[in-house]
Order: sequence, then structure tokens, then C-alpha cells
Amino acid sequence: MKSRVINNVKYGILSQIVKILLQFFNRKIFIYFLGVELLGVNSLFASILSILSMTELGVGSAIAFSLYKPLAENDIDKVKGIMCLFKRVYRIIGIVVLAVGCCLIPFIPDMVNTSEAIPYVKVMFFIVLLKTALTYLLFAYSQTLLIAAECKYEVDKIITLFYVITNVAEIIFLLCTKNFIVYLIVEMICLITQQYVIYRRAKQKYPDIMDAKNVNLAVGEKKEIWKNVYGLSINKFSGAILSSIDNVILSAFISTAIVGIYSNYTMILMAATGIISMAFTSVTANIGKKFADNSICENHFYLMLYMNFLICGFCSVLYFTLISDFVSLSFGKDLILSEASVAAIIFNMIMSYMTLAIQVFKDASGIFWFGKYRPVLTCVLNIAFSLLLVKPMGITGVVLATAFSRICTTVWYDPHLVFKYAFNKSAKNYGIRYIFYCIVIAVAILIIRSIMCIEVFTLTSVPIFVLKTILSCAISIVVMLGATIWMKEPKQLIRLVKGQVRK
Repeated sequence: MKSRVINNVKYGILSQIVKILLQFFNRKIFIYFLGVELLGVNSLFASILSILSMTELGVGSAIAFSLYKPLAENDIDKVKGIMCLFKRVYRIIGIVVLAVGCCLIPFIPDMVNTSEAIPYVKVMFFIVLLKTALTYLLFAYSQTLLIAAECKYEVDKIITLFYVITNVAEIIFLLCTKNFIVYLIVEMICLITQQYVIYRRAKQKYPDIMDAKNVNLAVGEKKEIWKNVYGLSINKFSGAILSSIDNVILSAFISTAIVGIYSNYTMILMAATGIISMAFTSVTANIGKKFADNSICENHFYLMLYMNFLICGFCSVLYFTLISDFVSLSFGKDLILSEASVAAIIFNMIMSYMTLAIQVFKDASGIFWFGKYRPVLTCVLNIAFSLLLVKPMGITGVVLATAFSRICTTVWYDPHLVFKYAFNKSAKNYGIRYIFYCIVIAVAILIIRSIMCIEVFTLTSVPIFVLKTILSCAISIVVMLGATIWMKEPKQLIRLVKGQVRK
């Protein structure tokens, strides 16, 4: 069992590293041949489709939670019933996404705010829409079975392979055709093929389950699943809007080009934080099974929170120090955002990713129903704050709006739910630790910022970039470990690492 968890984390992190490298080269070639405005269009379409698909309506996570117990008990008939239900629901979602997306096509040119009109923009959007809809209509449901069975590493292997194939194919076709529509078609074909290969792997591993047809669940079991789906769908839908609305507002109120510039920063941010997310979400199924057999305890959570703090803090310090130099060296000095905007991005990053441990335990424990309307409030506040701040502060205001909306809701309310319903305790101790960890990260950033004010570090070159990287790594490690060495979690983490090394 432990080997599966380790494989999930290992292959998840490896997958993210491969994505980082390939996405960088893909992005560089994209900007060179197609320009920053089409990059902005691509990011805008992705944001619209993210909202439209409603992040699977939360069905995937709710179904995965429903599978933990029957898989642990080897209740194959129940697993068959759940997967048949899942398959039907995903196909309905695919039809709805396609229908609603087609209704939006006439309005797409109004959402694209570029210096010159882009031809065939409706066709471009339709290809992206079709790609999203077909994944739901065909094979996307199958990977949830592998993930719930703690075989996420199987999924990550296939995704990594096809990520390589997709990016290489996109780069080749960009070099040959310099055509954005061809680029999108290649992406669609590769994604559908990837989903089919995952489906074949799931069928090979669980043939009886994947071949099952029209297996029905008991009324009470369906009711419980739909209750979780409803509670989680509100959460996921609002989360999709929260993460995507910034690009829509930036495109509408400033320009689509600024979305392209911002997407360079978010690409690196998602690459770094994607490793954090992958490492934590890879163990969700294992934690879910511990909740199912009542073997989970509060110490498990605080150890995960400590690891959350170390990784998030390390990434935050490096991002603050290196991101502008990286963008300048990679994409050009004219695509750099202000230091205030970078600070806002990091602030939002910490508010978002320092709650990963809470989100994992919330999903694993099945607390979907409680606090189901909290994400709606987060979303409403984000839109209100963004509209209020976009004119006076530009991109900085839009990013800060997202952070403020999270502080007002997610940062304190989700921990309250987890500790109340999963641990039957107050979240006061968690709150103290969360604030302490955030202060430590802020101190590390302030220290490195004061050092970077030295004249030699204001220059932009590869040797200076390497030196900044070394200093940032050293300072972040020293500050974070030095500030927490008195706690029990570092000792637990050292014992855990030593145990894995011996194996």
C-alpha cells in the first residue's frame, strides 16, 4: 500500500517536471511565431472553457470518494454501479458543455480585446470547445477508477508520455505551418488519444468493472452520491470561476495582450505549484481510505501541513526572486510585470496553496455538503473586488482581489469545517500555526528582497540568475527550518525520510 502512495507522489512530481520543461519551450516558440496576443487568446479560451466545464461539476471528486470504501471492501458490484452512473453523468455533462459553448460562439469576438481583429476566432473557440466536450463524452471517466484505487501513478505515466508527444507535435506543426488552428487541432487529437489509452489501461486492470453496463445502485446509495455531487459541484464551479475570471476581466477591461503577458507568470506559477498540488493530491485516495477505516488522526494532518509550508514557502521565495529575470531572459524585457504585480501574485499564491493540506483532508473525508455555499461567496467577492480594483490598480488589483476573497472565506472557513466534522475539534491551533507559517514565509521573502537590492543583483544575466537561485534556496531553507526546528513535525519528517531511504 505504501509503495502505491510513494509511486503516486514520485510519478506525479516527475510528470510536473516534464510539463515544466516542455511547456517552457512550447511557450517560447508559440510567442515567437504567433505573438503574445494569440497567447492571450489561448489563455482566455482556456479560462472560458474552465468556467463552462465547471471543473467536472465536482462529479469526479465525489465519485472518487464514493469508490474508496467499496474498493477497500472489494465490493465489485457496487463499484460497477458507481462507474456506470459516472459514465452516464459525464456524457450528459459533455452534451451540456457543447450546447452551452455553441451558444457562446457569437459573443466570443466581443470578449477578445486585441489591437487588430483576429480572423477565424470563432473557429478557434469551437475547436477548444469540441476538445473539452469530447473528453467528457468519450473516455475521461475511466481515470477516476485508477485514481481511487491508488493507481494514480498509472495515469501520470500515460499523461506524461502524451504531454511529451503533444508538445513535440505542436512545436513541429508550429514550425511547419505557423498556424494557430492547426496547433489547436493537434492538441485536441492528442488529448483524446491520451484519454483512450487511460481507458484501455483501466479496462486491462479492471475488465469486469469497465465492461459493466446498466448496473444500478440502490436508491439510498444514489441519493448519497448525488448529495455529495451537489455539495462539491457548487465548490468546484465557484473554484473554476475564481481561478479563471481574472483573465476574462483583464481581457475586457485592459487588453487580451495583458492576459498573454500574465499567462507567462501564471505558467511558471502553475508549474511550481503544480508540483505542490501533485504531491498532495497523490495521497488523497490513501487518506480517504484511512478515513473509511477510522485509522486517521490529527498528527497526520499537522505533518502534511508542515510539508505544505516547507514546499509553498520554498517556491514563494524562489518565485519572488527569480520570476522577472526568468521572463526577461526567456521571453523578453518588454513582457515583465511590475514588482507590485509580482508581490500580489505571490500573496495570492500563498493564500491559495497554503490551504492544500486542508483541501486534501476535506476531499478525503467527504465533507462536500457542509459549507457548500462558501465558494459562491468567494466567487462573488472576487468579482466585486476585481471590478472595484481593476481600474485604479490594473493587473495588481485584479490579483489582489482574488487573494482578498480567499482571506474573507476559504482561509478560515474550510479549516473550521475540517476540524469540526473530521476531527471534532476547534481549528484554533491550526489558525495559530497557519499564521505563524505565513509570517515565516514573509520574513524569508523580505530578507531575500533586501539582499537583492544590492547593485550587482539588479543586473539581468544568466550567471546572476544562477547566483540568485543559490542564495534564494539557501536563505529559504535556513529561515524556514530555523524558525520551526523546535516543533515536533520536523523530527517526524526526518524519521519518515530516513525510513524511506533505508527501504
